[in-house]
Amino acid sequence: MTILGLAWRSIKQRKLASILTGVSIALGVALTIAVVALRDGAQNSYHDTARGYDCILGPTHGSTLDIVLNTMFHVGDTGGTIPWDEFEAAKRDEMVKFAVPYAVGDMLRGHHVVGTSTDMFRALMDPEGAALLDSIRGRLFKDGKHFEAVLGSIAAANTGLVNGRRFRVTHGVGLVEHGEEWTVVGVMRPTGTPVDRGVFVPIETFYEVEGHKAGAEDVGKRRKERAQKRAEEEKAHGHAHDGDDDHGDHGDEHDHGDGDEHDHGDGDDHEGHKHGTKEELGLSAIGIRLKSPILRLRYVADIRNDRGPVQAVIPQDQIRELFDVISPIGKLLTWIVALMIVVAGVGTMVSLYNTIAGRRREIAILRAVGARPHHVFAIIVSEALLLCLLGGLFGILLGHGTVILVAPYLLEKAGVFVGGGFGSLDAWILGVLAVLGLLVGLLPAWQGLRTPVAANLHPTE
Repeated sequence: MTILGLAWRSIKQRKLASILTGVSIALGVALTIAVVALRDGAQNSYHDTARGYDCILGPTHGSTLDIVLNTMFHVGDTGGTIPWDEFEAAKRDEMVKFAVPYAVGDMLRGHHVVGTSTDMFRALMDPEGAALLDSIRGRLFKDGKHFEAVLGSIAAANTGLVNGRRFRVTHGVGLVEHGEEWTVVGVMRPTGTPVDRGVFVPIETFYEVEGHKAGAEDVGKRRKERAQKRAEEEKAHGHAHDGDDDHGDHGDEHDHGDGDEHDHGDGDDHEGHKHGTKEELGLSAIGIRLKSPILRLRYVADIRNDRGPVQAVIPQDQIRELFDVISPIGKLLTWIVALMIVVAGVGTMVSLYNTIAGRRREIAILRAVGARPHHVFAIIVSEALLLCLLGGLFGILLGHGTVILVAPYLLEKAGVFVGGGFGSLDAWILGVLAVLGLLVGLLPAWQGLRTPVAANLHPTE
């Protein structure tokens, strides 16, 4: 019988101890695979989403990361607004293929309501490279003043809304609903992107909401205050000229006129409210998809050199920097889980070492029938190697099976696409386990070599 055959026979003779040892290794391997798959799935989901736009135009006073998180991932706030004219200018730019407006601020039961255009569903892709337009069950809303909505899969599941149902929204996390109602005309299939959590409406209807009038007036006041502050700073630094006072008075008069126009809309005539709201409120951000990715640096440089009221942010750069900050935590978690495999390997060594005392007669008989010391050494090391490899193979199957089972749930509930399938990690784990098996078998094998032959040939009582 071969050395491996003898090692396998020895493992079968101690079934319970061998099974428990193999299971401990398998659980460590399965947990490692699951953690790595979830980490990679989350990172890929963020990076794939960030590649949706070549750049994002946001307010100059906003954080670049906040602009990306709010626009692409529907989290937080952009930190200000940008003029509507910038959107019109972006659409006219020869380098731009899609200019997608974003206006946020309302919520539907914890989900961000995003005022946008149908171009968003043509510009953004799912993880498989298909336009989001192809993921809609029902139809896409119509641009313009049509109170229609398309819901992401998670938003639809959490709110219970289906095609044909109507809903109202609240401003921020408040409990007071706006009076306007939207009708759901489309629900998206799970895409594995943050779009699954959003509620999307035509941007023109965003400006039709009566409650946004107060927001427009607040924006006007803030702009007036910023203009006055800049004028005071210029004057303090000696940059003001003789016409500053007249210019400032003119700006005040203009702001006052805007305010009067909106005050006029407080009555029953809603036309006064609708007129100019778009220009007053502006936009949260603008997603830019260029005709060719090679134009990105040129386009961003033009925006930055213009020094206008917007800043150009490259989403991929911001997400890369974000993961550069948090990636050590993910790596630490992976190493902690991998340490469990090492602990299981040590348990294998202890298990084999403790069996040597009960196997002295077996070892003595092997020596008596002609087995040399290195044969005994190889048999015990082979046992450790087989236990580690068998436990590793079972753990790999268990880990990938778990990922496959939970992947649909994660896609539906968290919007994270986790891919299954075997890869280089599996080969790396088996290689590590092979080395670990050889190492943990050394001490028990050395103890086996020290077993006296003649003293252990007599039957044990």
